Amino acid sequence: MNRTAQILAVVFILVVIVIGVITVLIGPLGDAPLQGIREDILGREPIVISVAYGTEKEEWLREALQRFEAAGMSLRGRPIQVTLQGIGSREMVENIVQGDLQPVVVSPASSIQIELLREEWQQRYNSDIYATTPEPLVLTPLVLAAWEDRATTLWPEDKVGEFWICVHEVLTDDQGWASMGHPEWGLAKFGHTSPETSNSGIQTLVLLAYAYHQKTTGLSNQDILDADFQAWLDGIERSVLEFGDSTGTFMTNMIRLGPSKYDFVVVYENLAIDNIETAQGRWEQPLRIYYPPATILSDHPYAVLNADWVSPEQREAAEIFRDFLLSPEIQELALEYGFRPADPNIAIVNDSPNNPFNRFAEQGVSIDIAQQVEVPDASVLNELIEWWRRQDYE
Repeated sequence: MNRTAQILAVVFILVVIVIGVITVLIGPLGDAPLQGIREDILGREPIVISVAYGTEKEEWLREALQRFEAAGMSLRGRPIQVTLQGIGSREMVENIVQGDLQPVVVSPASSIQIELLREEWQQRYNSDIYATTPEPLVLTPLVLAAWEDRATTLWPEDKVGEFWICVHEVLTDDQGWASMGHPEWGLAKFGHTSPETSNSGIQTLVLLAYAYHQKTTGLSNQDILDADFQAWLDGIERSVLEFGDSTGTFMTNMIRLGPSKYDFVVVYENLAIDNIETAQGRWEQPLRIYYPPATILSDHPYAVLNADWVSPEQREAAEIFRDFLLSPEIQELALEYGFRPADPNIAIVNDSPNNPFNRFAEQGVSIDIAQQVEVPDASVLNELIEWWRRQDYE
């Protein structure tokens, strides 16, 4: 026998001996010790949860995730791995119903999308899509962002109570700003997103419907089908030159192009806050924030799905991530990004120099928001969206 063969034979014998010894020592215990050794060597398999979220809160959510990962959060020894997928809130609903998107968690901008997803899923699959009750993460009201000279002209102190009446008048007047003494400004330029694709677009229509009918609750299908209301709303919508898919894009274009592009737009409070300093530096006039007499909140709900692609472990892990996002540390972090904490125990005003609610009162940022309207039933929302779609505004 040559030397190589001798070495191989010795190695084979040693392997057999080692296997025999291990079998004798741990045989009565089954394979549990080996499993533990394997996990120690290779690491425990992570529990992966995917979160589809409305992009308005992306910066806050990503910083929160960094802190979550740094904390080494786990479930029964298995690390929790979170993947984030930013997507438009309306697109999120449609893709899930059609089976093109299968996240463990959804967190759209608003409970409006939660209710639309619930109804559309129920109609198609005859089951409830949510495994847990959706919980708000952060809050931001819908506001109008306007250049200061336009704003003080449109809403003088004696007409603040006629908020939407003033908007309707300037948008439907053929003379535009000339009717208010400023022909150099041309026609009034107003913007909001498409209700077919964007949460803020739907919210804008809801506010306008409530304003016309002079109420804050109980918006009905009959209200939407009212011919006088439709004519009134049509006057506003015909004045909008462009409907976009992204609220952030409207805000960006307003700041980048100045009053030549938009005089005032409907956006989320956090986006307006985020652009106050940029606007001042670029155009040397303040961007003002105005709260409608009755506004609507985007509450950024967090909902774990009840779907066949979600395992029990993923649901538990998703609840751990939710609780982390609702912790005092992460709720206070939201303030720095212009959001209001969902936790009522977290003060909006604090000692942080990075808190915009401390800094921008002169630009119209208010701690106390106006009265809120009730989110209509999903059937009313769909009626409003369908009416808008049939008008072929885009």
